Amino acid sequence: MTSSFSVGELCRAGVLARTPAWVWLLGPYLLLLAATLLLPLTNLAVISVFRHNPNTMWVAEPTLANYTRLLDAYYVQVLMRTLRIGFITTISCLLLGTPLAYWLARCSRRTLAIGLFFIFMPMMVSTVIRAFGWMILLGRNGIINQASVEIGIGRWLYVMNTETAVIIALIQICLPLMVLPAMGTIEKIPLSLEEAATNLGAGPFALFYRVVLPLSLPGLASGALLAFVVAISVVVTPALMGGRTDRMIGNEIYDQVLTALNWPFASAMAIILIVLVVLLLCVSLWLAGRIGSWLVGPAVAARA
Repeated sequence: MTSSFSVGELCRAGVLARTPAWVWLLGPYLLLLAATLLLPLTNLAVISVFRHNPNTMWVAEPTLANYTRLLDAYYVQVLMRTLRIGFITTISCLLLGTPLAYWLARCSRRTLAIGLFFIFMPMMVSTVIRAFGWMILLGRNGIINQASVEIGIGRWLYVMNTETAVIIALIQICLPLMVLPAMGTIEKIPLSLEEAATNLGAGPFALFYRVVLPLSLPGLASGALLAFVVAISVVVTPALMGGRTDRMIGNEIYDQVLTALNWPFASAMAIILIVLVVLLLCVSLWLAGRIGSWLVGPAVAARA
């Protein structure tokens, strides 16, 4: 008796028929995810505990030296600078992107198409070109300072090669990532809730604080997380806009991989960065739930 079955025999046996639909829908994606994400991350974690060798890049000798090296004052400072720039960029995108997302969600379809075009247009341009564009604008002899000299004010803008220049460039990169999820969430808020709040005497600030903000928190949290992850993992922008002392962890990983050829140490930095992102994801989701339950109040009751 053979144990092999043809596809027709399996169908007749009901094996395929009893397979849940989600297996066929998610199965290919899960296999692709395992092949392109889980396996590389596992390989990265394994290399991070190997010893560095200048000739072969690593030797399969387990060690924690790569992680203990990250406790040096220099790398702690680089990590803190990276997190600081990421937080400032994310908060700036929240402040600038939330009103823009609300306006796009409530404007006409024609205006929405024009607004989305201007939002997506910078994303079609290379990050290098955008960084050079900011260098032309913000440089010591850039367009802004040249215009100031022409009108008699003189050069006053000295932000190139500083964290400020990096943050300005990152805000342009991350702002669309904040606006689009927030806009999608705000669009789902019924206009009847805003009209009811207005009829009950709510002003613009109370309307936003008590109705729009609580119900748009999922989109704002998603956009903030996307903006933060991109801001702390960039390489080109801080290399071109920042100074030699304003390096971020992405620049350090790049140098360790391509210049020092120290792949174990670069892998350790990448693993630490991934762990931080996952922890911040969990914290942001928890905070969004807590803040949402605190702010929603009457808004959720009215929507229910």
